[in-house]
Amino acid sequence: MIKKAKGLDAMAEAQGQIAEAVRVFDWGAAKRSAESYAGMLRASAGLQPEVLAVLQLLQGNHQYDAVMEVADAALAIAPDDRKVWKHYAQALVDQGRTAPALRIYSRIVDDPASPADDHAEARGGVGRCYKQLFLTTGDPGRRVEYLRRALEAYGGLYFADRSRYWHGINVAALLFRAAQDDLSVPGIPDPRQITAEVAGEVLSTVKKLKLKDRDSWATATACEAHVARGEVEDAVLRARKLVADKTTDAFVIGSLLRQLLEVWKLEPDKELGTRLIPLLRSALVKKRGGGVTLGTEDVAAGRLETLEKVFGADRYQPLQWWRNGLSSCRAVARIDDRNGYPHGTGFLVRGTDLHPSLPELLVVTNGHVVPDSVTQEDAVVTFHGLDNDEAASGPFNVRRLCWYSPNGHRTVDTALLELDVTPKDVEPLPLVKTVKLNDESRTYIIGHPNGIAQPQFSVQDNLLLDYDDTRLHYRSPTEPGSSGSPVFDGQWRVIGLHHAGSSTMPKLHNQGGTYPANEALRVDAIRSAMRADLLKG
Repeated sequence: MIKKAKGLDAMAEAQGQIAEAVRVFDWGAAKRSAESYAGMLRASAGLQPEVLAVLQLLQGNHQYDAVMEVADAALAIAPDDRKVWKHYAQALVDQGRTAPALRIYSRIVDDPASPADDHAEARGGVGRCYKQLFLTTGDPGRRVEYLRRALEAYGGLYFADRSRYWHGINVAALLFRAAQDDLSVPGIPDPRQITAEVAGEVLSTVKKLKLKDRDSWATATACEAHVARGEVEDAVLRARKLVADKTTDAFVIGSLLRQLLEVWKLEPDKELGTRLIPLLRSALVKKRGGGVTLGTEDVAAGRLETLEKVFGADRYQPLQWWRNGLSSCRAVARIDDRNGYPHGTGFLVRGTDLHPSLPELLVVTNGHVVPDSVTQEDAVVTFHGLDNDEAASGPFNVRRLCWYSPNGHRTVDTALLELDVTPKDVEPLPLVKTVKLNDESRTYIIGHPNGIAQPQFSVQDNLLLDYDDTRLHYRSPTEPGSSGSPVFDGQWRVIGLHHAGSSTMPKLHNQGGTYPANEALRVDAIRSAMRADLLKG
């Protein structure tokens, strides 16, 4: 009994560590604590009731790898637990792994022993999978079939029970998208009319909810229903209420944002997109512990006035500054493995800016991205900022790892990659010869946080905190996937290579103590380390 009690105490401690890491946005610590918790779970005698709370906490904060780690351990003990399988499938579909998620949901739906609630929830998951397949499939015939199946899943649930308003809004969204894409829906001659009717029903249902049932999902659904009806002011009011609600987690905001962008196809240069997208993106990153990131479409010339309202007077920049930033994003790439899973960011430079013996063009990234996370043989590099020119953007293979410094206290965590083919018409990023800094310096980052396809700009809360001969500490907000991003000065010259961040980053110059900061390796330190290695042969 004493041994069992100690095991439960250790698991409770690991659960507390996960909660604390999430609270301070230390995602590395959250992942490590989740792995520790999963290891103890595998060694336990039975499934503990707090497992579902741990899974919900991790999923609500977009920690999908950690969700799958804990769920895998739980399913080894209780292989038939449908609620754990639901979390596992949700993590899969949110990572773009639709096929295995669909198989899991379908098994629960087809299981006659599934309780009614589990059956309905899994059927909604089936609808979500077919919705994603509809959105991502290019073949017209298969798109129509996936649309039909998604509508069958969502519509079957909603029209059988109008209180399931969250399924109703998916019916409305899919019918709207079908009309927009000029797709024929059997039995529905006017999809837009049904969209408006269902959206009206959904709003009516949400308004009648008791106070205890008006959660953040209800607010997000109402926002989407106003979008369906073209009610701009009402949609913005609902979105503001959503992001102001302290109980709203990143999962809810991210789900609404994804739905608005992928299904409703809100355009950043139209009123709804201009007002909703920056608001939700800002809230999403803050929920994850950062500031504001912007997609390339957000910094178009026509949107500067709106952005100035969002960021405040201390963030004004001239139009040419934004244009130079847009030009810089063409040289920033996402680094994936051959299965399309994103591992980090890289950027194109002139090799001779680092050393005369290097190839003409190289991609710079972190050593902990390549080769530590993905080998150079398995890495593929894609330049997503090339104006949707798929032929020019890649993906490209890595021909050679020209130089590598691992991640460590006295190293510069850098890899220099020569590609098999050089992307055309991409100007490599300029590297400063000597990094010159002062207390007024600011930093800017372009990368692929969380594996987002388009390059994202980090432009707020960007004060340089401190620096030494090797490292820069700054507040420019970043997220997982930003590893290997270029860190720019105000003239869009690369001064560093982003590689780490923590809410408890040790201060430089042996000051003692910690602070929330991100860390980059200085370009001149990378250049010196590489030349020293070359001198050693």
